[in-house]
Amino acid sequence: MARLLWDASEGCPEDIPDEYCGHLSHEYLDGSISLGPLLNKLEDYSEMEDGEVEEAIEMLGKVHPNDWPNVEDVEGFSCEELLKVYEEDAYGDFNFVEDNLGTSEKVERVLSEVLSSVFGDKVSDIRSEKGFYANPKNNFLQEDDGTFAGTFNYDGKKFIFEIAPAENGWIATYRIHQDEISKLPPKQEEEKDKDHTRRVRHRGWH
Repeated sequence: MARLLWDASEGCPEDIPDEYCGHLSHEYLDGSISLGPLLNKLEDYSEMEDGEVEEAIEMLGKVHPNDWPNVEDVEGFSCEELLKVYEEDAYGDFNFVEDNLGTSEKVERVLSEVLSSVFGDKVSDIRSEKGFYANPKNNFLQEDDGTFAGTFNYDGKKFIFEIAPAENGWIATYRIHQDEISKLPPKQEEEKDKDHTRRVRHRGWH
């Protein structure tokens, strides 16, 4: 989720809204915390290689709370310094996703915020196409190519969505679910040439 927000900012992470970053907050079972909410506070990233920036973002995923006693007071911090501090990697690999409800909720919240910004109104109930919550078994709605895919609800109707990585960020697309089309009332004779379905709408989010 952090990498999705970073890429979607198109090089301006300071423009990522605080409420988006706030969904990345997490406390692990071992007491460690995520610095995801500080994603838009990273500085001096423009002088670093893409791999170094990605590593710094991963490092934000799990830190010891004693190292960051006043997270709420942080106004900015150096990406380069972050790499220096954690270059010894006290936590092993960076596979931090825990199989719990908290992770599923955070994925749903972030995807909901992204889709709402594209859709133009608040959407809800982010699920897989089979109706399941984001969870480890469906890789938290992410496919092998990095695309997030599933369904959402708006005004009592179900829509299919995809948020796919693109050359210059991410592209969000959606369309009304086939089940909803079948519920539409039959066309009146004088309106038979009108299209009652919602057209596919898409645009990049950044």
